[in-house]
Amino acid sequence: MRFFIMLLFAAGWSFDLRADSLQIGEKASYDIQVARTPHDLAKGLMFVRTLPENEGMLFDLRGYPKTAMWMKNTYIALDMLFIGCDFYIVDIYENAEPLSLRKIKSKRDFCYVLEINGGQVQKRHIALGDKIVWQKKSS
Repeated sequence: MRFFIMLLFAAGWSFDLRADSLQIGEKASYDIQVARTPHDLAKGLMFVRTLPENEGMLFDLRGYPKTAMWMKNTYIALDMLFIGCDFYIVDIYENAEPLSLRKIKSKRDFCYVLEINGGQVQKRHIALGDKIVWQKKSS
C-alpha cells in the first residue's frame, strides 16, 4: 500500500535555532527542518506562502517505501530532490505545481526527499548523483 504525503507545513512556519543544515556538494547549502513523525510528514510545508531561498524541508521517509508526494494546500512551487539512503540524489522533480493533487514519484528507491523553492535546481546546477551532507544540530 502506498503512503501518500501531503507536502508543506503550517502558516507562520519558520525555522528555529535548532534547524539542521544540508550541503549539496559545493553547489548549495540549506537550513532545514526535518519531518519524521507521521503528523509532520503529512503536514510538511502546507499553507506556507513564502520560503526563504536558503531554507527547505527534509522528509525522512525511511520505513515508508513507495511513497508519493503531492502539492495539496501548497502555495509555492517546489523542487523535490529524492535522496538515496547513501545520501546521493537519485531523482529530481522540478517546479512542482502549487495546489496540484498529482502524485509525484521517484523512478528510483529513496529514503529522503528535500523540498526547496522551485527553480533552485536549475539556478544552483543541482544534478543526479550530487552528494548530500546532512549536518545535524544538537537538540
